[in-house]
Amino acid sequence: MKPTNPTQFRSYSLRLGAACFAIFLPASVHADPESLREPDRIALEEQLEKIEKRSKARVSGLYLRAIKDYRAAITSDAATMELYIKCVEKVRFEDEQRKGSEFREWKRKNKERLSSGSMRMALRHQLSWLLLSIEAAQSDGDISELGTRAITHLDQIFEHAEILKPHRSILDKNALSSVFARAYSLNIDVEDWPKSALDIGNIYSKVVMPPLKAASNVTSMRNAWKRRILHEGLVFEKWSDREGTTIGTKEALRPPELEKFLAERRPVLLWDMEMDCFKAGDQRGAALNMIRHLETYITHKDAPEWIDEFKELISPDSPDESEASDDVAGGTATK
Repeated sequence: MKPTNPTQFRSYSLRLGAACFAIFLPASVHADPESLREPDRIALEEQLEKIEKRSKARVSGLYLRAIKDYRAAITSDAATMELYIKCVEKVRFEDEQRKGSEFREWKRKNKERLSSGSMRMALRHQLSWLLLSIEAAQSDGDISELGTRAITHLDQIFEHAEILKPHRSILDKNALSSVFARAYSLNIDVEDWPKSALDIGNIYSKVVMPPLKAASNVTSMRNAWKRRILHEGLVFEKWSDREGTTIGTKEALRPPELEKFLAERRPVLLWDMEMDCFKAGDQRGAALNMIRHLETYITHKDAPEWIDEFKELISPDSPDESEASDDVAGGTATK
């Protein structure tokens, strides 16, 4: 029966809407649970493949645009700062729907900071690391070819360490979540890839060393270890505050942080270097160096552990290593 007054019409409309809603509900809501049929599986795989292709095309497009702009920006500190300001405007103002006047006020308040040569150089290095990170993301998990370039990147940073000191914190930050990356909606996640340009430990242990160990390349491995020890030491030598006066020996002028590194951390790195070289095939040379190391750092807190490790390393029961003890007995350290 059709409605004849407003009240009946509203009731009729509600009943009709409910009926239509029930009709158009997906069958799966009312149907009994059932297994995925083969035709359904094939159809879903085809649909998923199309979605994956669209996703890869979008990501590739974002990468290409970002790479183009980043490479143009790292040609100079001024170009880097120009891109940085554009990225800040997009991420912190446009995306948050803040007024243009607020952005102009931010630039006015930060004029001196944005003009800093130190900040511009630090941002340039951060952007360079982000570019290298994109390459790592496009390498399908094989980052073995990027080790040499990662070392060069660190060399370039410490070449200008004194200039970079006021804005060293920029280099410590996660480049993958920087304003540069966020402005281009980059979602980079590379397994074992260091996030910041100054993550020295992971740059060496995750990127530089693995391919050298796999190839048992002792010479390159030892050289890489020496670079790592140098770079870790430069952090404290260049960026720690010095105490005292200019009078006295060079050692007396060392920052306390550097003294601590030399006394505690550097011996650990040297020991780890010899362990790696021993396992890579330089048994005699590494073993002789380890004996001298134990004599030099006998009071180090890790010395008892090192002695136990060395005993196990040269034990006749250790496969392929029994000859090392005979070599050590009649030799002298070479390091």
